[in-house]
Amino acid sequence: KGLTNAANPSHPDYLNFRTEQQPIVDAAYLAHAFLRAPKALWEPLDSITKKRFAEEFKSLRNRTGAYNNWLLFAGLNETFLLSIGEEYDPARVNIARNKIREWYVGDSWYSDGSKFSMDYYNDYVIHPMLVDMLKVLVEKRKAPQAEYDEALKRMIRHSEYSERIISPEGTYPAFGRSITYRTAAFQTLAQVAL
Repeated sequence: KGLTNAANPSHPDYLNFRTEQQPIVDAAYLAHAFLRAPKALWEPLDSITKKRFAEEFKSLRNRTGAYNNWLLFAGLNETFLLSIGEEYDPARVNIARNKIREWYVGDSWYSDGSKFSMDYYNDYVIHPMLVDMLKVLVEKRKAPQAEYDEALKRMIRHSEYSERIISPEGTYPAFGRSITYRTAAFQTLAQVAL
C-alpha cells in the first residue's frame, strides 16, 4: 500500500521524484529493492502503480548529481527500467560502469570520484549497486559475464575487510563522511552472505 501511495501524485504520501537532486538517490535505493526482491515488492504492484514508477524513474533524467557514487544511482535507476522492459538510457548505465571501473584503486577498494576517501561508501553504494546492476546487464546481454564475475570477486574481498574492522564486541570505527548511515555500513557482508 505504501508503494502504491508513493507513486500516486494525488496521495499525501507521494514521493518527490520530480524536483531537486536527492530523488536520484532515493529512487536508486527503491530500484535496488525492486531488483533484489521483485516477487515481494515489484510483481504484486498493480499495473497503474508500475507505470507510475516507470514514469517517475524516467523523470529523473533531467537532473544530474555529484560526479562520484551518484553515477551509480543514475545507472541503477536506468538498469531497473531495463529489467522491467521499459525504455532505458544506456549512456547513464555505461558512464556508471566505466567510471567505477576507472576509479578502482586496488584490493577491492574503489575511489568515490577522482579522489579516494576512506569511508563506508564502498559498502553503502559501490559494491552492492555495481554487482546488482551488472547482474541485470549480463542477464539482458548488455555486459559480459567476466565483468560481473570481477565485480563480485571484488565485493567478496571487500567484505573480508569490512568483517575485520568489527571488534569482538560488535563495534566498529565511525570514520569518513555520512557516519549517520552506519546501519548500511556492512551491506557488502549481508549481500555476500545472501
